Amino acid sequence: IVLRRRRADEMTRVLLKRLEKAAVPSSVTFCVEELNAHLIQHPACKAVMWQEKAALQLLRRRRAFWMNEKLQEAIRETLALIGYVDPVRGHGVRVLSIDGGGTKGLVPLQVLKQLEAQTGKQVNQLFDYICGVSTGAVLAFMLGLARNSIDECEEMYHRFGSNVFRQNPLVGTVKMGWTHSYYNTETWEMILREKMGEEILIKTARDELSPKVSAISAVVNWGKSPKAFIFRNYNHAPGRLSRYAGGSGYRLWQAVRASSAAPGYFQEFPLHGDIHQDGGLILNNPCALAVHESRLLWPSQPFQCVLSLGTGRYDNAKRGPATSTSLRAKISNLICSATDTEGVHTLLDDLLSPNVYFRFNPMLSSNVTLDESRPEVLHQLQKDTQLYLDRNGPKLERLCEVLMTERSAIWKTRDWIGGKAWELQQRWA
Repeated sequence: IVLRRRRADEMTRVLLKRLEKAAVPSSVTFCVEELNAHLIQHPACKAVMWQEKAALQLLRRRRAFWMNEKLQEAIRETLALIGYVDPVRGHGVRVLSIDGGGTKGLVPLQVLKQLEAQTGKQVNQLFDYICGVSTGAVLAFMLGLARNSIDECEEMYHRFGSNVFRQNPLVGTVKMGWTHSYYNTETWEMILREKMGEEILIKTARDELSPKVSAISAVVNWGKSPKAFIFRNYNHAPGRLSRYAGGSGYRLWQAVRASSAAPGYFQEFPLHGDIHQDGGLILNNPCALAVHESRLLWPSQPFQCVLSLGTGRYDNAKRGPATSTSLRAKISNLICSATDTEGVHTLLDDLLSPNVYFRFNPMLSSNVTLDESRPEVLHQLQKDTQLYLDRNGPKLERLCEVLMTERSAIWKTRDWIGGKAWELQQRWA
């Protein structure tokens, strides 16, 4: 292992020397692409990049060949691979977190639709960091990276009912015993590949308008309890260690497939020796994780807005009989406790300012399952959400005001000074 690491580090230095010798934009682009492929295969080599002051050299190259867009994209990927991030676009970090909940993803989608209508901006323009789990990961990737419209996302959720969540009970029961999944996992994978293609996560950093995006899964073959795993389109700088395992070298569809592998609904997802299941098993509300990751990316920036979107809740107020609960009720209570989203909300609501932290999670008129496919129920889901938004109009307006606050001239000056200080630090390190 040590020998392989040394060889990888030496290869990094060789590639950097080739990059230094390259003179014309085409050869520089080729060297950068070669370096990127090496860093994807050997992520730990980003430390060598910082030691060799390569990030500073690449930034200088970026200025020197400003008109070459292909080179710009390649260098943006390199900077993302070594953990460099650009300053946020607002006066602080703007975070979006989306809960899990199957076809109830129509609920946060309705909120985002209203948000786009009132601000006149798309979701990827409003937030610096977008995090989702299960159905929230679907929305995070489709809106933040694949750049699908809200209407396209709604159409896909209705396809769930006709293509994915429609199953002959007998066939579903047989599949459940054979593959531990009631529905056809292959159909779900086909839809994901159709929507997201085969692009690798870190390569979305080539687009300077792409926010930082992550999807959460649960790895179930690391010890006795499931562990959270972050599929992300960024890397952390050396010395900034996340509390969670993760990686950026996976394909977009693989990340969403892993995050949405709900036990009993779809097959678990084996990937590179790990077994992934739905991230909602341990973090159905990933907002605290999103705050943690954002703090690692922009440690010196305050939070401008943290928006948490739930998929709706239903609470039957009727009191049950005062007798021993059934086995089914015990299992149901255990699942509800494990996938609770309001505990994280209570914590963040206490820690963050009311003008920073917002959560929208409407009360539903009926209990909607994860695999609900009836058009009338999905329509009622949207009606409940719209009624909730109408009642919370002032809160939504306040959110829009917070999100639309631009970065001041003072902060832009601080960014420029910080960039110069960073260059001097790398020069004298």
